[in-house]
Amino acid sequence: MKIMKRKRMWAALWMLLAAMGQMGTFAQEISIDMKKDYPEKSVSLQEVAEVKYIPLGTTDDALFNGTIVNLSAEGIAGFNPKQGDIMLFDGNGKVTASFNHLGQGPNEYPQIYHLDVDWHRKEIYVQDNLREKVRIYASDGKYLRTVPTKGTMKKNSLFHFSDTHLVYYMQPASRSFSPYRPVTLMSKKDGTTATLPFTKKENENVKATGGPFGDMKMMAKEVGSLYKMGNEVYVNEVTDDMIYVMESATGLKPVVRRTPSWQEPAGKDFFLVLQGVNARYYFFKRQEALLYFKGNAATETQSTYVAYDRRNKEVSRLSFTNGDYPSLDIPLSKLMQCAGAPNRCFFLLEAFKLKEALEEGKLKGALKGIAEKLDEEDNPVLMVVEFRK
Repeated sequence: MKIMKRKRMWAALWMLLAAMGQMGTFAQEISIDMKKDYPEKSVSLQEVAEVKYIPLGTTDDALFNGTIVNLSAEGIAGFNPKQGDIMLFDGNGKVTASFNHLGQGPNEYPQIYHLDVDWHRKEIYVQDNLREKVRIYASDGKYLRTVPTKGTMKKNSLFHFSDTHLVYYMQPASRSFSPYRPVTLMSKKDGTTATLPFTKKENENVKATGGPFGDMKMMAKEVGSLYKMGNEVYVNEVTDDMIYVMESATGLKPVVRRTPSWQEPAGKDFFLVLQGVNARYYFFKRQEALLYFKGNAATETQSTYVAYDRRNKEVSRLSFTNGDYPSLDIPLSKLMQCAGAPNRCFFLLEAFKLKEALEEGKLKGALKGIAEKLDEEDNPVLMVVEFRK
């Protein structure tokens, strides 16, 4: 009976993938020229977005100094990577849960590589790469179950996709690389998997040379390949010339094209990395592919951040200002985090820095009123930016 049930689940999943179909033709003319020196542009957030502030509640059990991974009307989720703390807040910033299952036990995670939340099911999915598993907990921290993954997930690549499935990006199986399908749908119930019709053809990451390596080229850092922006999941394989969005009914739809092609010699200097999507902009990093050592560190000297304005169909090296905090520099690299709700990006404001700015008379409006009520050791204030179309 178990074998027949598993076969039926496999058949249903493959029917879903068949219905998704193959990748369509390029439809939306978003193009990023990797060689062009785009102009600098500064925009007031209040001109293009609604800005509000959510002080994250502070308790003895919920001291937050980590990463926000999900921001929605249902709640806010984040974790402290080093300590292993997982924290949930409601939409107003009140702490609803704080727990830690760091350890080597069967119901624990030795390290958090990433996590996501299904608010409807009230489940939290923790990426455990060291054991090639996903640990699933209830929203109150109670352990529920563990499902194994097919291969090792790429860091920061596990996401809630639907009521029944997660999606993740699978690492190459071995150092002897051969093309494979990395985008994997996995059942939340038992880990049954199937891959989408997208092939990874090359295995490239940012490399470094010089310094202790001499003329050798060594991997410096991984480049992300799967991103969740709002409710949409994007496939950004950097050696492909397209960025795709996953569609539940039609599979992968290309949305962004890079020029020149990665396959051309002129195209191999930079990777195009999607960093954020909202109602008004696409945010990108033009990541230099080869870094050079200066002293003991490999530094980026040519990487740039650009934004595509969906209204004006323009590309620029964009930065933002905030009327409530005019002296605060908000480069594009800092306002790219968009997760959970379809159109909410965010920026963390440290409490002690807000108190300093308040004393120096640098704050205005709603942010000034919030800072007046803070203590220096409080959790950060979440600046939430909802862009207008």
